[in-house]
Amino acid sequence: MHQNLAQGKDPNIKLLFITNDLGVGGVERLTVDFANHLDKNRFRVSIANLLDGPQSSFHVDQMDPDVQLHRFHFKRFWDFGGWFRLYRYIRQEKFDVVFTQLFMSDLFGRTAAYAARVPVIVYAIQNLIPSWPKKYIVTDRILRYITDVCISPTHTITVFAQEVIGFSADKIRVMPTNSVNLRRFTTPLDKATVRRSINVPEDCRMVITVGRLVEQKGHTVLLKAIPAILEEEPNTFFIFVGAGRLESDLKKEAADLGVSSHVRFLGARKDVPDLMRSADIFAFPSVFEGQGMSLFEAMFSDLAIVASRVGGIPDVIKHEETGLLCEPGNAGELARTLVRILRDDELRKRLATEVRQRYSDRTMDQAAKELGNLFIELLERKIGRSA
Repeated sequence: MHQNLAQGKDPNIKLLFITNDLGVGGVERLTVDFANHLDKNRFRVSIANLLDGPQSSFHVDQMDPDVQLHRFHFKRFWDFGGWFRLYRYIRQEKFDVVFTQLFMSDLFGRTAAYAARVPVIVYAIQNLIPSWPKKYIVTDRILRYITDVCISPTHTITVFAQEVIGFSADKIRVMPTNSVNLRRFTTPLDKATVRRSINVPEDCRMVITVGRLVEQKGHTVLLKAIPAILEEEPNTFFIFVGAGRLESDLKKEAADLGVSSHVRFLGARKDVPDLMRSADIFAFPSVFEGQGMSLFEAMFSDLAIVASRVGGIPDVIKHEETGLLCEPGNAGELARTLVRILRDDELRKRLATEVRQRYSDRTMDQAAKELGNLFIELLERKIGRSA
């Protein structure tokens, strides 16, 4: 492959995505979408799945048949046998590019790829965790020396990559990895049918939030806001899409607050585009966030967005322009903001239209093209140095 690339012929580049798993989550969704959308005339794409679990294969059935999946069955985080199996696989297959996301796959994927002498190693930072342990930051600082490029989806993450991890500006590539598979959002839709299927009245206002049921996503903040919202706008229903360890706690909290009749917990769903397009407002009350894949899915669902002023969210949601922002963790402010937008049809329409127009280029087709070009550019640069 290397000789063909140097001679300018169409290469058959062997690319490996390494991920913790393909369970419920935005990064997992993106991994499958990128694997499916990359130019198969140039790339032979494989995915390495490190972990097993009840939800670890949630997105597997959405992979194209020509994308190869290999499982490594890590039994715990520090599974050195799993790491060796990964290293041996990478070495035997002679991958040209390895791409990792999320800390576990970043750590084991990058070190295994480096040991196997993969020419190009790329990783992406998708989240910003305020309580991130110092030992993880130190690990990322060390791993930057074996990383060719750090991909950042937003300015806030770029600053973090430079000032905290220590990447030089020339090793950071800002790229809109949070992009939407447009085909999932353009299929015919009957909103009334969708609403009936989840026991929501057709004539109500529907607020939807999508994300794993974990502390990060701020679901308890939204629940605490609901009683005040229902006092002002009683014909409003709240849809929670996602699965996670807090599911039973959140259901109990909804019952304790007396709002269960207006709340639907739908679990992990594969019809997220239909559910979003059947709603009126997208709520994104995260207490910390890199930026969030579901934010862009809401844009392509023509939803007005109410989100937390945290992480990389304000890089795309400009208050009063492309959405409304609230302080993270402030249930009172979230309630007041949602009441305001529920009452103002013109405001909802204006915000939804503006954010959709401003980010209409955030499609997976475009993002996969940019990512593929980056891989080729880096590979050509490496071959040039070794020629």
